[in-house]
Amino acid sequence: MKKLLLTLTILIGIGTLASAQNSFLGIQNSPRKGMIGAVMNPAEINNLDKKIEVNFFSISGDVGNNIISFGDILDFGGDVVDVAFNRANERPVNMRSNINVIGPSVGFNYGKWAFGITTQAFGKADIVDLDPTLGQSILNIEMNSSSSQTGIASNYNQRINANAWIELGFVLGREIFETEKHKLSAGASLKLLFPNTYTNVGLDRFNAVILQDGTEVRLTNTNGTLNLNYPDNMVNDGIFSLKGYSFKLNQMKGVGLDLGFNYQLKDAYGRPRLNAGLAVRNLGSMTFADGQINNTYSINIPENEYFRLDNLGDNIDEIEQQLLDSGYFTKTSETTGIKTSLPSIVSGYAEVKLLEKLFVSAYGQFRTGDDYANEQITAQNLIVITPRLLLGNFEIYSPWSKTDVAGYSGGLGLRYGGFFVGSNSILTGFTADTMQADFHLGLSWGFGRN
Repeated sequence: MKKLLLTLTILIGIGTLASAQNSFLGIQNSPRKGMIGAVMNPAEINNLDKKIEVNFFSISGDVGNNIISFGDILDFGGDVVDVAFNRANERPVNMRSNINVIGPSVGFNYGKWAFGITTQAFGKADIVDLDPTLGQSILNIEMNSSSSQTGIASNYNQRINANAWIELGFVLGREIFETEKHKLSAGASLKLLFPNTYTNVGLDRFNAVILQDGTEVRLTNTNGTLNLNYPDNMVNDGIFSLKGYSFKLNQMKGVGLDLGFNYQLKDAYGRPRLNAGLAVRNLGSMTFADGQINNTYSINIPENEYFRLDNLGDNIDEIEQQLLDSGYFTKTSETTGIKTSLPSIVSGYAEVKLLEKLFVSAYGQFRTGDDYANEQITAQNLIVITPRLLLGNFEIYSPWSKTDVAGYSGGLGLRYGGFFVGSNSILTGFTADTMQADFHLGLSWGFGRN
């Protein structure tokens, strides 16, 4: 079991380093309205800069945690994970990483109506409230030959989770009314979901005593529930091989929905002085069915009885057989796959034109799902304040955000026409204490006049 947990942690870490990810904070509230705005709030498709707006590509990525700074990674190198668990001081360890690619997407206006098609790909890898005592115990078991007794007591479901999927969205917008001073719009996006992979380790209400005597490691006085959920080809190709991450474009197995409203207050020239919106996003679910292994093990090891962790094999089938043969683990299996909930959020924002060339925007999002549930794709609560300077087609913006996991960060971005590049954390990244790194860039173009 310890080897399985370590393997999953390494797998998720590799995926994170290879493809860090995040949302398009900062640029999504730009005065230049394109398809990124319509992804944030489908009602924004009514405000496109041009008659036809095309997004050629956009990519955004981030990784953040609540314990280790990037200065620590440079200072401690390969020992940084051990340092993280030691430094946690009973705080649960959290990590979130995301990648979001907006592929070819197009939107256009037709009278009071607006239409769009979006393509997106997502990947996530998360650690949710991992008990640092458990994490340190796993590392000690792997690295040290010492004598110790460690007690573990948690009253929640700690998770390691990774997932990926593709969306094909159909956006519909409508002006509700428009006057010289005011404009109110609504929009909706229906999304067809193409799931790729879902991997979850959930250790719920785990209470245990870990005894170590040299290289012999035993569990006693233990109870809890362990959920292991993964694609079988990740095992068949080699334990948790990355070959399991190929997308399956021919399998639509879920539907999502976004709903939004937008309000504009105009100046004497008919240009927005205030642009505000409210959206509910990612309502829905998708099913990971074909070849998905979803096993739950109830653990009950009485006091003065022991289960040897150090004797566990390297093959997942062998490990499972050892667990069941011990009599301390009871297995239940879900053979119809797993139905996962999308990372649903409620978001709101306001953009204000302070001076002719100076703008400021505020954006906030709040999750509605339960991140402790094994079937839930995670989402973060966050708030972002972004001042921006607009000089013709050239824009400079500086997002300052606070997220659940990494805390505060500040960044900088540049846009010229439809091209943008930036980071939400590059300014605070110059300090050794920053716990987030991210980037975003993209290219779009508009045609015709509204």
